[in-house]
Amino acid sequence: MKTLLFSSFLLFGALSFAQTNPCSKGDCQNGYGFYYNNETGDLYHGFYKNGAYNGVGYTQNAKNDYYWSQFKDGKVNGFTVYDEGQGRTWGTFVNGVKTGDHVREIRKKGGIQRELITYENGAEISRKMHSPAEITEATCISGDCTNGYGIYYQNRTLISGKFEDGSFRAGEMVHIDTNTSDFFMPPVETTYTNSYFKYSITGTDNGTNEAGYMSIGPKANGEYVMLNLKQNLFAAALFKDNQMIERF
Repeated sequence: MKTLLFSSFLLFGALSFAQTNPCSKGDCQNGYGFYYNNETGDLYHGFYKNGAYNGVGYTQNAKNDYYWSQFKDGKVNGFTVYDEGQGRTWGTFVNGVKTGDHVREIRKKGGIQRELITYENGAEISRKMHSPAEITEATCISGDCTNGYGIYYQNRTLISGKFEDGSFRAGEMVHIDTNTSDFFMPPVETTYTNSYFKYSITGTDNGTNEAGYMSIGPKANGEYVMLNLKQNLFAAALFKDNQMIERF
């Protein structure tokens, strides 16, 4: 699914940051818009309502801190993938405030490392490093993969996430053979009727394709935002049942 969606977006033109109007593409009041402020270095690529970030979007500041999220009234909200200068992290925000468990990726040679950071009303209350000694097929290689945070490996897929009654509830799935990762918090349901936010990355020879979008089950349904920073490529669309119905 990701390959088809990304190939469609390659038809979009790249954007230049040399803009006199901070809202350099689309509608930064209601709809999709691209905003870049030359003075502050702030960038937003996503959906708006009443002039505020609302819906799926990507924001980045002058320090290259970034947030992929489903924004609400201008604030990061819900399941979010972000980097505040210490590595890619996923976790939940409530109206811009960190809450619960957040998991940070540690990029070092010689193994898989994740740091579990727990927040309460925005305040950090604990940290714990997870560094599995070896990878064994179809097993929990670190933490608690039944009720808690754990790292599970099976069929060339690495699952780093929160588990409940042995089921995946939130986190990251790394698909080693295809060089892709999916980050999401699926709804607790079996009928696939409720939408949820998903962030996916795919490594290519010409940069990394990144996308944040609303999904129902495995299919894109709703707002869709993608980028490839190496190519300076930014695009957005609306999807229904995995089919593009409008692009911006």
